[in-house]
Amino acid sequence: MSTNDPQQQMIRDAMQAIAQRKPGKTKLVYDKTKRTIVAVAEGSQTPRALNITADDADMFAVATVSSVWLRQNWPQLLAEGNVRCQFSSWDDGDALTQCNLGPLPSASVAQAAIILAGGGASVDDVTLRIDLKPIKEAEATPSDFVAPDGTWYRASGSNSEQSVSTIFADVQPELATRRSGILETTILADKSVLLIGLGTGGAHAALELAKCGVGRFALVDRDRLSVGNVVRHPGGISQVGRFKVRVVRDLILEKNPDAAVTTHVLDLNFASKEELKKLIAESSIVVCGTDNRPSKLLVNQLCIEANVSAIYGGAFRRAFGGQVLRVRPKVSPCHQCFVAAMPDEASDVEISSSSDAADIAYSDLPVAVEPGLSLDVLPIANMVAKLALTELLKDKPTTLRALERDYDAPWYLWLNRPEPATPYSDWPPLSESSDEMTINRWYGIYFDRDSECPVCGNFLSNIAANYGLNLDNFSVPQSAAGATSMPVPTED
Repeated sequence: MSTNDPQQQMIRDAMQAIAQRKPGKTKLVYDKTKRTIVAVAEGSQTPRALNITADDADMFAVATVSSVWLRQNWPQLLAEGNVRCQFSSWDDGDALTQCNLGPLPSASVAQAAIILAGGGASVDDVTLRIDLKPIKEAEATPSDFVAPDGTWYRASGSNSEQSVSTIFADVQPELATRRSGILETTILADKSVLLIGLGTGGAHAALELAKCGVGRFALVDRDRLSVGNVVRHPGGISQVGRFKVRVVRDLILEKNPDAAVTTHVLDLNFASKEELKKLIAESSIVVCGTDNRPSKLLVNQLCIEANVSAIYGGAFRRAFGGQVLRVRPKVSPCHQCFVAAMPDEASDVEISSSSDAADIAYSDLPVAVEPGLSLDVLPIANMVAKLALTELLKDKPTTLRALERDYDAPWYLWLNRPEPATPYSDWPPLSESSDEMTINRWYGIYFDRDSECPVCGNFLSNIAANYGLNLDNFSVPQSAAGATSMPVPTED
């Protein structure tokens, strides 16, 4: 068919209108008698035809380009007429996402070129071609782009098989707009969260805080993602073998590309104490999701010394429930107080991996690995993130500060089911009780600080008073927070 054929030109006009998702002078219809797609003038009668309009544009491939990246590379585009880039190709080329938009590309990557009208350079070696043509009046369509000099351009894409609808994305403004109804756009950009333990719960809490717009993250964990982890962990099978801190870093950047994330592959023991102390001092809050008592007690001591609030979350065995403890130094009970007051609750932890089992096996008898379901861990992770968010907003002007009134207890308990052989086995069914404790509800529980706590209390002063000792006769090292430093059990 000749390029001057009126029907061919009408098809081109209709395809362009569909790609730009706007009405055009012509439209495509499927002629059932001829069994082919033809173009007809808008408004003409096509009683036996199937109309194909802009509403059906999703039948065409879509390429998403970073506006920020294009502005940064605009000088090169002006100088050379084109600029090369790569696109993640998803679903057999149905969606093409510029790799610069996020840290996780697809398994298939398409080479592309963005070409300025009149550029003249040959780009025959690319899979995807995106042409930019200047327009006089912007219509604010997704295919329109405003250059640094204020000129508007419209993009049209194509590959060897078809036209490709091209849209531009300003990632951070669009993400901020989604949050702005609840949180001010950059209200958490200056906050730093240290997450220690990036298993299922810790990883999910990290991602929720990233979605809220937290600006800085420090991630600490010693483990690699295993095949067995992916049934619950946000990381997928394609990332098996990577350190969890790096998996979660990339997932955070997928949700919040402007976040600053540092990763630290550390064992939590006295050998890493100084490095951990520095990370805590640089943080607005600490989220601890480790599954053994020694590591939590170490984190607790360092947070009390640094006067940094901490959230401790954990699931019970087989995730039949879980608990979250918030520690505000010198204000609420610390984790050492919690262990002393409720040793059974503090020791009931989920054994979700062989390394967790090894950490608590103090004899030759093996400890069974009994992980719970992801859906049973997520309520606990969400509460951890909610309490962390409440702490981060304490000095911010936001309506969410009203949550301080609702979340003022130090300890929160959640039950997924009335597990046999536990104190909760006889809890009534959820549907039969309105005034008793039941499953699938959060309960805030109050208890007092231990005035003789060796970490946050006056342990030595009380001992001296009880036994008539004069502390001036002893050399006692003092912590930065004023409490007496006490040894903390290390991991075996």
